[in-house]
Amino acid sequence: MELVIDGIPVSVNRKKIKNMYLRVKPPKGEVTVSAPMRMPRQDIERFVREKRGWIEKRQEACRENRIRQEKLLEEMKEKMKEKSRQQEQGRDRQEAGRAAQVDVRTYLREEIAELLPKWEEKTGLHCSGFQIRDMKTRWGSCNTRTGKLWFSLMLAWQPRECVEYVILHELAHLYEPSHNTRFKAFLDLHMPGWREIRKRMR
Repeated sequence: MELVIDGIPVSVNRKKIKNMYLRVKPPKGEVTVSAPMRMPRQDIERFVREKRGWIEKRQEACRENRIRQEKLLEEMKEKMKEKSRQQEQGRDRQEAGRAAQVDVRTYLREEIAELLPKWEEKTGLHCSGFQIRDMKTRWGSCNTRTGKLWFSLMLAWQPRECVEYVILHELAHLYEPSHNTRFKAFLDLHMPGWREIRKRMR
């Protein structure tokens, strides 16, 4: 049975019990009354009116709790959205970084491919090939056994004359593996100003 008592909707459930029980159900604050099977309607209405103050307090608590939960839910949704945005931006930055590195690597590869034959012809030394590595502590290296040269990706940000110096330097190791007087004399012969260029690179 559904009643409206002083503006309060009340759901009445008649049961085989001796006493009445009133409950305000969260989250919406619905009012239910469990009443004996033969309890007169006016007794139920009087019981609800007597509990009106308590009912209103419980309903207000339900409203506040519902508002608080809705607010927490919205905050959680915003946090999840922000986290998703940050992850997306992180992926975008990573993709952009990879794309930029590919572009830089391609640029440097083309520059070395252009300059290497020039210095091979000048020195009479020929490498078996070259590769580019993301080296942090050196500009290049030479495998004297295989004749292969390695160049640091950082060279892409160096002036052209610096790239030429590193190419000559690594080719020179095919003539002299160490950095002894013979090696330096070879550099002096083909690039007299190599010491100044090296200083600018440090």
